[in-house]
Amino acid sequence: MTTVNLGYDCRQAFVGFHRRKQRFGVVVAHRRAGKTVSSIVDLIDAALRCEKPDPRFAYLAPYYAQAKDVAWGYLKRYTAPIPGVQINESELRVDLPNGGRVRLYGADNYDRLRGIYLDGVVLDEFADMDPRAWSEVIRPALADRHGWAVFIGTPKGRNAFWEVYERARSSDDWFDLRLRASETGIVAPEELEAL
Repeated sequence: MTTVNLGYDCRQAFVGFHRRKQRFGVVVAHRRAGKTVSSIVDLIDAALRCEKPDPRFAYLAPYYAQAKDVAWGYLKRYTAPIPGVQINESELRVDLPNGGRVRLYGADNYDRLRGIYLDGVVLDEFADMDPRAWSEVIRPALADRHGWAVFIGTPKGRNAFWEVYERARSSDDWFDLRLRASETGIVAPEELEAL
């Protein structure tokens, strides 16, 4: 297997995330913690390592435009060093030399994903999505290939994201990570005070 340096410098807080073995996971983290970057790199790594035919991985934000604004630049940056990578701007999709694909979607039109299969998916800011996107469309898309899912976001009260996090905290079958701005040291104390 060829090793490619993607140029990703993993923050210490996300080392455990990248080493997880559980099929499902939840990351509750403060803004600017690096959850989207680490998730995009995780998708790329999984797509490159997947031995199934035509691997398919997805990043899902509450809105398609949001997925483009938040994650598209990261996806292009971290796949650029891969020889033979093909970037499809109009479909927000990256095709990898092994036949793998990572694509961005929006939950604002989650029915558009009906019928696809997924080997892995990241649901970013799940609290802002219709929970049916997961239960009716994304979860079934993972079934036949035993795909994995990670929910990431910032706390916004007791909602579907909170329910998923509570489920993860009480199950050994789920990975869970909570990063508080007051504890990570990622955001400077004076900036936290100003906020």
